[in-house]
Amino acid sequence: MTAYSILAKYYDRLMGDFDYEGYLNFVEDKLKGEGVDLACGSGEAAIALAKRGRKMTGIDLSADMLNVATVKAKKCGVDVKWIRQDAAQLELSHKVDFFTCVCDGVNYIPDSKLSDFFSRVKSYLKDGGVFAFDVSSEYKLTKIIADNLFCEDYDDVTYIWSNALGDGFVDMDLDFFEKIQGDTYRRIGESHRQFVHTEERLRNLLAEWKTLTFDGETYGKVTPKSKRILFVATPT
Repeated sequence: MTAYSILAKYYDRLMGDFDYEGYLNFVEDKLKGEGVDLACGSGEAAIALAKRGRKMTGIDLSADMLNVATVKAKKCGVDVKWIRQDAAQLELSHKVDFFTCVCDGVNYIPDSKLSDFFSRVKSYLKDGGVFAFDVSSEYKLTKIIADNLFCEDYDDVTYIWSNALGDGFVDMDLDFFEKIQGDTYRRIGESHRQFVHTEERLRNLLAEWKTLTFDGETYGKVTPKSKRILFVATPT
């Protein structure tokens, strides 16, 4: 099944521990004017920024995720433009003030496409524009996610997330057991691949940008055991 077909339905619940508010509070003063949230998923970050007065567009490859985002934005009373597009093949009609890519979106782009991806982002940024994004760190993907298995059980659904560490990537298989009625469940599975991008590699690709990095959970200094690394980059 296509990635995020079933996960879209439960994504916000499973990501309930992600600190969107703290994350956006930290970068908010760097994000002014009109922005685009890449790999926007269920629209959480794009909607939050729209609430804070930014003119927002959300881009994602998953139609199911964008359907969820559209409904959420309507309920929140904010106007966000949603575009179905592969972030790695970014195309816009005009330049914007900033881009965001929150919660691992860049990990879905293979190393061979990263240079072109950053070039595309740069080409659509106004002078002085900012790209704020994060990645799951090498430590997290190779030491915590790695070959491990995770599961969660809710009243209406149970999911099992099994991982296989490869050479520079982690393959993730998710099985959802969705309650239909009584003791009857249906099993739905989908697969994902996240690529390991080291801080050094990303900094090299951003050599022509002014780049700051932070621990994506504490917003302090990156350490060898940082699980998420937040980049705030401006082309020079």
